[in-house]
Amino acid sequence: MKTKTPTLLATIAILALAPLAFADENHNHGHGSKIEIAIPEKLSDLWKSIEAEHATLSAAIAKQDIPAAHDAEQHLQAFLKAIPAKTSTLEESARARIDGQAKNLARAYDGVHHASDDKAWDKATSSLKKAEGSMKLLAAQISKI
Repeated sequence: MKTKTPTLLATIAILALAPLAFADENHNHGHGSKIEIAIPEKLSDLWKSIEAEHATLSAAIAKQDIPAAHDAEQHLQAFLKAIPAKTSTLEESARARIDGQAKNLARAYDGVHHASDDKAWDKATSSLKKAEGSMKLLAAQISKI
């Protein structure tokens, strides 16, 4: 029996890559489903939402509540991703500072997320402190607007 090598290779490649296509869809780690996140229109309201969700995340870490921490972190990431659209009319240097600080804050929150998933609560708390430092820097930039 003669095998068609290109067809066999294509089949193997598809089967090997298929799990990657769905990896982000199943990112909830069993914590709950993805939730709709409403993004406030104004940057000032967006910042208030970030502060409120940070408090929720902080409380979840204190209680060692993985589902609540995960949901709060998802909200925070969505809020932070919305910042560049809210700063598009600013001077380029101001926009770059704000967007850069937002990315730093997003990385800190990602550290909190992964540490809480691993039940590494000391590491989650440490990452949360880094996030608080980044929040202060970002707040200072936003307050100048």
